[in-house]
Amino acid sequence: MQDKAKGNRGVIVFIAILLLFVIFGAVAYLVSGNKGIEERFSQAVGQGGGGDEKGDNGFLGFNIEGNPLTYIVILILLIAACVVLLKVFKI
Repeated sequence: MQDKAKGNRGVIVFIAILLLFVIFGAVAYLVSGNKGIEERFSQAVGQGGGGDEKGDNGFLGFNIEGNPLTYIVILILLIAACVVLLKVFKI
């Protein structure tokens, strides 16, 4: 019975940490908007408009530079590693 309680406590802590990260991410997005890093930096130091490059700011302000396939493969590997760790530690 105590092992079950420890498992439940681990899941609760994991969900609490996950919710904190989601909340902090949402607050950061609300503060900065969908501007890219260059636009935020230019605005912070008072440089005005932000250069010659006029394009979209990607998805929610995130642009993938380089090969998107590499990022997808790395994301899949990280998700698989998390699933394996969850199965091994039975959380």
